[in-house]
Amino acid sequence: MIYAVISEFNPFHNGHRYLLSSLPKKDGDYTVCIMSGSFVQRGEPAAFDKWSRAAAAAENGADLVVELPLPFALSDGDRFAAKGVEMAASFGLPVTMAFGTECENLDGLSALAAIDEQALSAPLRAALEHGLSYGEARQRAYETLLPQESALLRSPNNLLALGYIRECLKRGIPYLGIRRTSPHDSAPQGSFASASYIRAHQEQMAQFCPISQGPALDSRAAEIGILSLLKAKDPALFAGYANISEGLENRIGAALTKATGLQNLYELIKTKRYSMAKLRRAVMACALELPRELPLQPPPYLHLLAIGPRGRALLREAKPLIPIAGSGKECEQIAPDFFQKERLATDLWNSWSKQPLPAGEEYRRGAARCFE
Repeated sequence: MIYAVISEFNPFHNGHRYLLSSLPKKDGDYTVCIMSGSFVQRGEPAAFDKWSRAAAAAENGADLVVELPLPFALSDGDRFAAKGVEMAASFGLPVTMAFGTECENLDGLSALAAIDEQALSAPLRAALEHGLSYGEARQRAYETLLPQESALLRSPNNLLALGYIRECLKRGIPYLGIRRTSPHDSAPQGSFASASYIRAHQEQMAQFCPISQGPALDSRAAEIGILSLLKAKDPALFAGYANISEGLENRIGAALTKATGLQNLYELIKTKRYSMAKLRRAVMACALELPRELPLQPPPYLHLLAIGPRGRALLREAKPLIPIAGSGKECEQIAPDFFQKERLATDLWNSWSKQPLPAGEEYRRGAARCFE
């Protein structure tokens, strides 16, 4: 059986190692991590190189690390979860989804996930009519239906867990929650700290991560690069990109004429209707010219980023429903539309790295091999 973990490892820290080590695996079981690559679900470039993050996972409990394709990594939480679960099931072996939570048991989240979308639609529509963002409106709708359990959704990790559970219930896939070692965005506790804390205090990374990961992103170079990409584009095309709806393309286009920095751009676009994460994902889809239809397509391949000690055995046992690709060239042959966006994202990330690399790294790099 496979224990599958949908992840970002931004960076891979001691809490992630604890999660992987807590899986109740037997001798014939494996761990697969499905990880965002050069960009993450927050709508930002990853803080560290994707291959080094994948290798850190493979050296600390993962048998395989495969990439969650860019169109899914830059999607809302529900699609992010759904596509990750779909990829886990694509290995053709029994799978249990595992994820971190901030609650003792999953009964409350499971009850929320079991609510029929039709039952949710009326209170959701009412909340939207009051001018709430979609995320806030969905939270209000859950409060209307299950007021006690809905308090669990104040944690972003529980929100993601809700998406995983909902997709598992649809597919009849078992799931397992692992209690987090520290709350999201809390102060460090011993050798544990949240990924957001580590990103903000990279000088302390060795204290909270089991292995170094690099190179790191030059955030200033990335900000200048993203804003330059956006200002070089025709805003009339923005409506055709992923994460754009309800005239958001017009707000982005107007804001670009005034923005002096990326954060300033978000502030100029921001309304009560949109969460900041939604805006960042929309802006990044415009910068990367990510077609609206790509996130709606099924996963085209399983792109290997790292192979752990037992990864080769898993590859021999797998009965994949979609191709397993060990290189960028293979990905390009299977699904050029997906791969060209992945290649662009990696080339941009490498140009904004503190150790810049020339274009084409997707063709030169294969899966990191982390064998005993």
